[in-house]
Amino acid sequence: MTITTLMNDARIEKIIADANDHDDQWRYDLQRFLNGDASLTRTSAGESGIKAIQRLLIFLGYSTTSTGAFSIDGDFGRGTNRAVAQFQFEHDLNPAISRKTICYECQWNTARSLITVIPDAKLTLTTLEKMLKAMLDRIDAGHIMTGRFDDAIFHLNALHKRRFLDCRGILGRYGEMAQQASKQVEQEKGVTVRPEWILAIIRQETAGVIRPRFEQHYLSRLNKQHPDVPLEELRMQSMSLGLGQIMGANFKMVGAKSATELFTAPAEQQVAFVARFLTGRKDAVKKAKPEEADFRSVARYYNGPKYEAHHYHEQLARWYREFKALM
Repeated sequence: MTITTLMNDARIEKIIADANDHDDQWRYDLQRFLNGDASLTRTSAGESGIKAIQRLLIFLGYSTTSTGAFSIDGDFGRGTNRAVAQFQFEHDLNPAISRKTICYECQWNTARSLITVIPDAKLTLTTLEKMLKAMLDRIDAGHIMTGRFDDAIFHLNALHKRRFLDCRGILGRYGEMAQQASKQVEQEKGVTVRPEWILAIIRQETAGVIRPRFEQHYLSRLNKQHPDVPLEELRMQSMSLGLGQIMGANFKMVGAKSATELFTAPAEQQVAFVARFLTGRKDAVKKAKPEEADFRSVARYYNGPKYEAHHYHEQLARWYREFKALM
């Protein structure tokens, strides 16, 4: 299968560009690339072409910014460069990229500044072809975001256009799943997790649109601890994943088989992951009328000791009450 044939696959076209976006400049940019008239590097590329590449990378589960966020901004910056380098290393496409370089030593507050240790990566035709083939293989196997192609495209397009859901939208899309997850956790663990809590976490963490975040310092630490584990799995363990932004390294806590499953699980299973995670604060999440102390308890558990700086507990209380009023 030639790269042109791959590019013309209807599924690839949906990944490369939002079907509702009538800007076809990306076709021109990529055609120039295929013709050898342009190179896709950190310093030379068309904006529309780079957005198309970023959509491909995000669909495959790679962060595209130096902060670790998943973003489609048309900038082949250090984050997109890292994503290309990671893909090339994981698929043996660039001998200049080593595991040590990809997992460079850093702390959370130095990860962004030290990203320059990753050399400039060039997106070659060989890399693009491998990327497209890997994508089709994963689609066929269901090893993509949410496991379902149409759902994955929904999240990709929503992330691209920053079309996040409000409480009504989240209730409409995930409300029944939250009800089912609540019943499921009750049967599994004998713990009551009210659906309002599940939906409030989804509203706070992702606004109903999956947008993982990669933590370079986490990858650095995990690589030291598990040097023989495939880098792709460690990379997934170093991300906050799914509708509830659950850290990949916590996959066992929520009943997943791997961190990768947190990324590929269907939406109803991701909602169940949130419910299982919340059982860690079972005294709070069982209450129909939680108090401020309950919101603080869950906020600290979910967001960490600095939750107050983000007003996390206040936002959580707001979303909980709104969902309770809507349900």
